[in-house]
Amino acid sequence: MFEIVGNLHLHTTASDGTGTHTQVAEAAARAGLDFIIYTDHNTWVDGQEGWFQHPDTGKKLLRLMGQEINDQRRQPECNHLLCPFVCTNLNGAAADPQRLIDAAHASGGLTFLAHPIERPGYAEAAQMYPWVNWEVSGFTGLEIWNAMTDAKWRMRSIPRGLLGSHLPRWVLHAPFPEMLARWDQLLAAGQKVVAIGNSDAHAWPITWRGLTRVIFPYEFLFRAVNTHVLLPEPLAQNVEQARTQIYEALKAGRCFVSNNLVASPRGFSFTAEGGGQQAVMGDDLPFAGETVLRISSPRRAKLRLLRNGAIVAAKTGTELVWRAAQPGVYRAEAHRWYWGWTRGWVYTNPIYIR
Repeated sequence: MFEIVGNLHLHTTASDGTGTHTQVAEAAARAGLDFIIYTDHNTWVDGQEGWFQHPDTGKKLLRLMGQEINDQRRQPECNHLLCPFVCTNLNGAAADPQRLIDAAHASGGLTFLAHPIERPGYAEAAQMYPWVNWEVSGFTGLEIWNAMTDAKWRMRSIPRGLLGSHLPRWVLHAPFPEMLARWDQLLAAGQKVVAIGNSDAHAWPITWRGLTRVIFPYEFLFRAVNTHVLLPEPLAQNVEQARTQIYEALKAGRCFVSNNLVASPRGFSFTAEGGGQQAVMGDDLPFAGETVLRISSPRRAKLRLLRNGAIVAAKTGTELVWRAAQPGVYRAEAHRWYWGWTRGWVYTNPIYIR
């Protein structure tokens, strides 16, 4: 498999971000990303897709278009939906979450519930925008780790805010346990739900006592929580073909979420083999009496294998091999020590052993 790294949730001056499309692309290229998807609030901008090459480093980056859509008349503005790959403005369907999901798919897009579970921050950041209409169906997946939602919670007091503003690497920790529990609940119920993780980058300047500072600039966030996508072939140079490759991989769940600040996870893999067949994350695999699951990490980490949300095996090292004696939804996690805590590092999409 060929691994590429991208960010599917970011904002520009087309909505409430502070960087232009070009400035955001430059930051993403400097951070080493392979692709980004613009997802401005309730805004779809034409003419921005295509390959971008950083003028100084020569690093190439694929720029794709999407939207983050919600009903802006609702207070608070809950139910934010990430719609990558859509080819038209879908604001007309924003008031009805199910209609919006269906319209996004009809427009050639995917649908991910954005920051579906939030915790309050400090002052203005105490406002939360979770997903509340859980009766919807047919969505592609969940944003299990949103960097700015995580940061908002970690900086929920003045002392924490001051510490985080000077040491932003201290802030990002892991997906919320209740977020992972909700994901596992949906998976155990038989629903295929693809997990992604993103920056939700805005690069907002924050002013406190006359001092203004951008605590989480684009480049910093693009070096943090991202989605690693696995492709059967190298990413095509033709934009349409490349878009289709990324679309198909994300739809199938051939991807994992990682905080790249902790360490580079490139090369991390989660596979299964049984009955003469092999599977990677996102795949279905028929249960054939005994299935061997393998987690391989490019760096030493605390590895965990979970079945239907419960830990069934754990090991510290670079490889965990486990023989599954029963079917289930299996996913992998990796945790590493970083800046004083054991932090979440990698969260894979499941292998569905039926």
